[in-house]
Amino acid sequence: MQPAGGGGGTCPVGRPVDRRRAVARLLLLALGIAAAFAAVTLLGIDLKETQDWVAGAGAAGPVVFVFAAGVLGLALFPGHVSATLAGMLFGTLAGTALALTAALLGAGLCLLAARKLGADAVLSLLGPRGRLWRDWVKDNGFGAVLAARLAPGMPSGIVNYLAGLAGIRLRTFCAAVALGSLPKTIAYVALGGALADPLSARGAVAVALYVGAAILGVLVARRLVRERPTLRPAT
Repeated sequence: MQPAGGGGGTCPVGRPVDRRRAVARLLLLALGIAAAFAAVTLLGIDLKETQDWVAGAGAAGPVVFVFAAGVLGLALFPGHVSATLAGMLFGTLAGTALALTAALLGAGLCLLAARKLGADAVLSLLGPRGRLWRDWVKDNGFGAVLAARLAPGMPSGIVNYLAGLAGIRLRTFCAAVALGSLPKTIAYVALGGALADPLSARGAVAVALYVGAAILGVLVARRLVRERPTLRPAT
């Protein structure tokens, strides 16, 4: 039997110092997100100023919009607001492409930030059963992210950060975000382009897409729950 403190492997939750460092890293991540959210909330996003800003960028306007909306995703800026703005500024077709690109950029930045600052910290704080759940979420990352993206009212920014903490692979994550975001992105972009006449055909399409995405999200989530394994700590 190897004595405690010997040269063998150590339990990542066994040392109080390691636990304090893990908690500190998670607090740092949470405070950074909260500070960014507060700053964006206090500054606000004015539609007229945004239109003038994008117009002033000229041909680079779409690139500026994608970059700005993607970075704002780090501050939990609502993606549906960005998509609606894209529809108002660029029209339905271009707005959809730009809003989806911005959503992917913002989601990827959130995942990478959470993975870099908090994934190892979360793993070091989890017990055996918690690790089993984390591994299951990681292995079923595509379905989990897809269901969350399709579900109505689900805060996408929080989902992005949680995916990073769970260790979901970037490629899997981006595929799920792209597929799951597409219906609601089209809906919000179409709604943004139809604000002057919300009862128009585009407004009806937006509502239909949103409802369809919600139903699909429920179906994916139910299948995911049914297929989950029985998670029991090894004895």
